[in-house]
Amino acid sequence: MISLARLLPLLLALPLMLGGCGAAMKQRIEACKTGDWTQIGRTDGLDGAPPTFADRKDFCDDHGDDKKPAAADAGARYTAGWEQGNREMWSAVGAIDGAKGLQSQYAVRAAGDEVRKRKTPLNQAAYEEGWLKGNSQYWEDIGKREGTEGRPLAQKEANRARAAAAQLRFDEAAYTNGWHAGNRAFWHEAGLTDARNGTPDSRFRDRAAAARDAGVQVQEEVYRGAWNAEIVNYWRNLGAQDAVSGKEFGVRGKEARQKGLKVFESEYRQAWERRLAEHWRQAGLEDGYGKPFMLEERMASAARDGVFVIPSTRDIYTKAWEEQNAKYCVPDNAFERGRANTGMAVEVCRVELRNQLKRAYVSGQDFEVAAAKRAQALSDANDLEGRLYDANRRLGRLERDMRAAQDAKDRAVNEESKKQDRRREQERRELIDYIRRLEWQLDEARRWVERHDMQMQRLRREIY
Repeated sequence: MISLARLLPLLLALPLMLGGCGAAMKQRIEACKTGDWTQIGRTDGLDGAPPTFADRKDFCDDHGDDKKPAAADAGARYTAGWEQGNREMWSAVGAIDGAKGLQSQYAVRAAGDEVRKRKTPLNQAAYEEGWLKGNSQYWEDIGKREGTEGRPLAQKEANRARAAAAQLRFDEAAYTNGWHAGNRAFWHEAGLTDARNGTPDSRFRDRAAAARDAGVQVQEEVYRGAWNAEIVNYWRNLGAQDAVSGKEFGVRGKEARQKGLKVFESEYRQAWERRLAEHWRQAGLEDGYGKPFMLEERMASAARDGVFVIPSTRDIYTKAWEEQNAKYCVPDNAFERGRANTGMAVEVCRVELRNQLKRAYVSGQDFEVAAAKRAQALSDANDLEGRLYDANRRLGRLERDMRAAQDAKDRAVNEESKKQDRRREQERRELIDYIRRLEWQLDEARRWVERHDMQMQRLRREIY
């Protein structure tokens, strides 16, 4: 039986379903470049187009890379490809309808607007062939779902009656195949579930009895295969859980034997020790970054914290602590912590590093002070640049006005005009003085920006 999933590439090519033409155009051009007339015909058939070899040949003459004439049998190849594509298109449409549990919709599809608009040649035989495949997939899916839900195979009679009432073909073989696959999945999941919950496989007897009473086929081999594979993971998960909850194998093993559960002591202990190794490494990493070496305190409180001390505890914790301590006790870290003013526990670092780290921390604080001063100096410089720009514009306008007044031939020369000239000259001199002061202030602000830059670079450089 052909799965509907295998028809997906065809469905994506159908304008009847998607209404797109951009991708189809690209496909046609690429097909022209390859000169594969069978594929060109198949593309037209899949697109729902009628067979038009002459038009397609003209199209390829315009878009193909190869300017040589088409092969002598190009028309025959095109026709064969078109027939294949048209058959695949109608088969895919039928498969969609069948897979939805619909009766044959051929008459509806054949009378559809898209078919009439594109003048798509009809192919009822291909549609019905695809519909049968889709219908089989529909019943196989129902059978698989019902089998997975633990329903009996006898349920197929109810489905047969439902199909008859809806005047829909019932595919008994497809339903049965799907049901058997679902029934297998049902017992597989039952075995997994019992093992995950630590339920003995003797529970199978109760499950089997209930299944037989309900008319459900029993698959003991599937159940036990899943249970046996998963019970090992149960003991591993239990070991990892117990390692950090204050429990050991002794109690677990006793409980398991009392209820008849298969015991995997080796897997439990391996997971138990791996989890404790992970715990002590994490503790070392946590303490190593800015905290003192606290192994003795942690081991003393292990029982109260629900964890255990294992032979490798000291080595694991120490290596992890030293690894993080080495990352913490570096000048760069001290410098950045000084910048953020978050504190630096230099006392956890080696004695020979402490003075350097203290200097780096103070340098970080000084760096931030210098950065704030630089930002202020830069802001001042930007403000001065703006004011200087405005002052120069004002001076330019004033000087243009003064030149225009002097050049005006009809300007009256009297006491009022002389006063106006004196006021403008006075304003010009004041603006020039103002601009000189701004230029000096701007130069000074820029020098301060540069000084702070150099100080920041020095502070960063001198931490080593």
